[in-house]
Amino acid sequence: MARAFKIKVPASSANIGPGYDVLGVGLSLFLELEVTIDSSLAHETNDDPNNCKLSYTKESEGYSTVPLRSDANLITRTALYVLRCNNIRNFPSGTKVHVSNPIPLGRGLGSSGAAVVAGVILGNEVAQLGFSKQRMLDYCLMIERHPDNITAAMMGGFCGSFLRDLTPQEMERREIPLAEVLPEPSGGEDTGLVPPLPPTDIGRHVKYQWNPVIKCIAIIPHFELSTADSRGFFQRPIQPRTWFSTCKDWPS
Repeated sequence: MARAFKIKVPASSANIGPGYDVLGVGLSLFLELEVTIDSSLAHETNDDPNNCKLSYTKESEGYSTVPLRSDANLITRTALYVLRCNNIRNFPSGTKVHVSNPIPLGRGLGSSGAAVVAGVILGNEVAQLGFSKQRMLDYCLMIERHPDNITAAMMGGFCGSFLRDLTPQEMERREIPLAEVLPEPSGGEDTGLVPPLPPTDIGRHVKYQWNPVIKCIAIIPHFELSTADSRGFFQRPIQPRTWFSTCKDWPS
């Protein structure tokens, strides 16, 4: 039986005020997916190694360069991670995903976080797994390993988030390289086939009140800068305890 559904995930801004790697806020700019699953359309998806035909609106950020193979696109790679953790190798035949993405790429508005959240929700909906938002957040944090943008994108609103202390066994799972978590076209068809399950309740969060008279204005640069590169501008590492101490007295 054919199914259709939509997924909508907000952009986000993080490192708000003193909340470095802790405070994030969801914004009114949305990554949107229109998904259809119809076995009668299998002939349209057979060219993809995982039975998923991807397309983007021409207005989407990165329209001309975004990968359209399901094992190369971050949204569908993330969805495949969720599926394979639950013993499902591929998308159902006839899966089509049409994406509208107005979120600038690599410009500080959580584009990769939104893609990961959308991918986890996609995997959950495709397989009808029935995961809670908290459990889906665990899957997100196996891929995007800083919780601030991810939590704001998944939960919405103004959030303070952190990672709980993990056991050595849980830490071992979480530190597995992403190349072994997500499918990679260069790694062959079996890469990411048996990925690590995320530990339970990796991330903790608190939702704060946001005064509706406060509006966000985003100043978007004309260049891209990855999170990893931007962290390199610090002259010395900032230890987690330093910024956690600035947030510990925030009201819950």
